[in-house]
Amino acid sequence: MIRPEQARISRLKALMKAGGLEAFLVTRREDVRYLCGFTGSAGSLLIGPGQPCLVTDFRYQLQSRKETSGVTVVIQKKDFFSALREVADNLGVDTLWFEESALTVAELKKLQKLGLKPRGARELLRQLRMRKDRRELASIRKAIGRAERSFRELQRYIKPGVRERELGLTLEFLMREKGSRKAAFDTIVASAGNGAMPHATATNRRIKKGDLVTIDFGAEADGYFCDITRTLCVGKPTAKQKEIHGLVLHAQEAAMQSVRPGMSCKSVDDAAREIITAAGHGAHFGHGTGHGIGLMVHEGPSVSPLSNDQVEQDMVFTVEPGVYIPGWGGVRIEDMVLVTARGRKTLTTLPRGLDGIKTY
Repeated sequence: MIRPEQARISRLKALMKAGGLEAFLVTRREDVRYLCGFTGSAGSLLIGPGQPCLVTDFRYQLQSRKETSGVTVVIQKKDFFSALREVADNLGVDTLWFEESALTVAELKKLQKLGLKPRGARELLRQLRMRKDRRELASIRKAIGRAERSFRELQRYIKPGVRERELGLTLEFLMREKGSRKAAFDTIVASAGNGAMPHATATNRRIKKGDLVTIDFGAEADGYFCDITRTLCVGKPTAKQKEIHGLVLHAQEAAMQSVRPGMSCKSVDDAAREIITAAGHGAHFGHGTGHGIGLMVHEGPSVSPLSNDQVEQDMVFTVEPGVYIPGWGGVRIEDMVLVTARGRKTLTTLPRGLDGIKTY
């Protein structure tokens, strides 16, 4: 049976052949894991003629052989660059293509000093990783399950007097208790005026009755992440709170309903942005409507006004419009969708209404 990683390498080689690339250097940790299963913090993969070579160091000589198959493991003797030069010589190549965002200027200079010829290429791995295979989808669903079960348990802690930081730490503990190796990112808990900051840091502010509270969180499973946001009211919401929440929910639903293969990701963003702008809050929605998610919390595709990506079947991305009003607060609702042959399937299941979650 062919391992998913071997199938991914085959697809990469097909893209390399189509682009006339003889050898491709993979250095980003998530890309290395995607292609060969290696989870160590130091390792690069050289894809060229014959079997791919994973270059790593002494710390990972046992782990690398345990986690991978179908690749040659090379343990560096002196340093990474010398080992890479040796591998390139064995493969009979000296021109190494790489994704332009994956190497630093200093690393390029070291490769050149050893007589290698690094050449920047379009982002082949980004292109491959945007579409998720069956095993990836299973891991993403597992991460969502851990996050959502944890959030449901968090409900009993959401009440007047609790601090933002307490809620964030409790939620992260619950997710790890359910198997998440770590939180996908620092959990955001933003109450009242703090909600006007899209990426607010949880503070020691005590939540008060009547506050809107935005909670942005994610769990992990098998290296894959999820990303979910809910905004709820601690008590009975005011007319304005209902209005802004209803506007964001309407915009999110319009964007999700628009998703279908073949359309531009910019059009998904447009579907949400036009509704918020028409309601007079265009200036209060300053970020993209969504992003891809997988081995990284933020990866392709980009769902934004500047995106050049197209919606394709098997993509997984977030849909997360928001309205942020300085001095008042904010509302963001975020769900994850899977693009299907004819449209999309919403992977997240938590209630989205202000009254959908009892807070105390």
